[in-house]
Amino acid sequence: MRSELLLATLACAAAAPVALAPRAAVADEADAGSRRPPLEVAVGSSLHQRLGKNITRVVVGDSEIASVTAFDPDQLLISGLRPGRTTATVWVGGEARVLEIDVGWPVDAMRAALKKALPGGDKLDVASAGTAILLSGQVGTPEELARAEEIVLGIAAGVYAGGEPTVVNAMTLTGAQQVQLEVAFAEVSRSSLREIGFNFWSKDYFRGSGTGFAGGMLSPGTGLDSASPELSGNADLGGLNHQDAGFGADGLPLTDAVPLVSAPLSGAFGFVFSSTLGGFPFSAALSLMSSKGYARTLAEPTLVAMSGKSASFLAGGEFPVPLPQGLGQVGVDYRKFGIQLAFTPMVSGDDIQLDLAVTVSDVDPSLGVTLENTRVPGLRERHSQTTIRLRDGQSFVVAGLLSDEVRSTVDKVPLLGDIPVLGALFKSSAYQRSETELLVVVTAHLVQPLDERPPLPGESATVDPGDLELFLLHRHESLPGGDSEPRRKRKAKPAGAVGFAR
Repeated sequence: MRSELLLATLACAAAAPVALAPRAAVADEADAGSRRPPLEVAVGSSLHQRLGKNITRVVVGDSEIASVTAFDPDQLLISGLRPGRTTATVWVGGEARVLEIDVGWPVDAMRAALKKALPGGDKLDVASAGTAILLSGQVGTPEELARAEEIVLGIAAGVYAGGEPTVVNAMTLTGAQQVQLEVAFAEVSRSSLREIGFNFWSKDYFRGSGTGFAGGMLSPGTGLDSASPELSGNADLGGLNHQDAGFGADGLPLTDAVPLVSAPLSGAFGFVFSSTLGGFPFSAALSLMSSKGYARTLAEPTLVAMSGKSASFLAGGEFPVPLPQGLGQVGVDYRKFGIQLAFTPMVSGDDIQLDLAVTVSDVDPSLGVTLENTRVPGLRERHSQTTIRLRDGQSFVVAGLLSDEVRSTVDKVPLLGDIPVLGALFKSSAYQRSETELLVVVTAHLVQPLDERPPLPGESATVDPGDLELFLLHRHESLPGGDSEPRRKRKAKPAGAVGFAR
């Protein structure tokens, strides 16, 4: 009896592992079946799933991300509501299954739209990054980069009304993005001036009577007080004869016999004629002036700026302007003058869009004002601002200004100045013409930085002039010689202790 009991116990112990092994295998299969990849569905679209067993109940973790609807007997319809990740628990055939649902943006529709709208759209990629949209790839112009963002944002707004998503722009621009601007300023100024004026003065005293007459014609710029000095008819001879005392052979003082008259025009060439022929002493002064002026200003700046950034240039200077302040204090402000250039390039593939502003100003004292007993000059300015588009290496004229100013002034005696030929003696004429031409030529290039620094003038080793070269040969500049290797290529070690390694 005991032996039968022992055999039965051993048989049960041996059979126990055999009975437990199938259950463990089934549990592993269930766990493996529950770890399925997440179900991906786009916002605004749906996904159909068939589970193979009757569905009795469905519970969604976050109903704002996705909605899950069950249909008899074993079908599920999953709809994406907003970007995010959630889970859905589904009871099928007496057991519960957990489904992971990943709701993202409609990236397939975005890729197709980019490929259709942009020339290089096939090189772009769109992906969902949580609630954001990730753009990657290469585009040729900043306009294409901005247009790609507008396309994906437009598609996102059509499927989701909960707000504008965040776009992570990881796209890069191809080609050169640095613009070199070569500008040539050329200003030529010509001026011409012609003037003519005539003064006439006559003065006579009757011999021995001390009486006489004086008269003539003076130009508008000549004062009557400067026409003739005072007469000296009663001058004391002081024991001198008439010739030694300044008297003529007829006994009249020379200043009485030949009156003096000033030039009608200042700053002009003067011709003077005096005579006492026929007992009619008179003086005549004629002023003639003809001048021509020529001036040329040339500047050729070269600037480099990144696409979308600004650069400026000034060839000129600054002059102080006093600014009255409170309590008797005077501040100083500085105003710029000369040739000023400011530009902002935008590279668009092979094209360059350029915002350019050019200012050419000169100091003009005639336009100045007086501040705090200080004469401050004014500025004569020519300004131009424009936006143009051109290709690499092309040039254009950004500002061409031709100013032609003519001034003519005639001062004449009424009626007498209108007499033909003789009327020239009764009038003063001035004719002035100023012509200014400004030309600005701009050339744009797409450039890349150099791998090596170019040699600079004067950086090669030179030697100072010796006594013979300095004092006798008058060579005041350094002379080439010594080590011809440029300083930038020398590897001389610093003298003394150093706290770092080169």
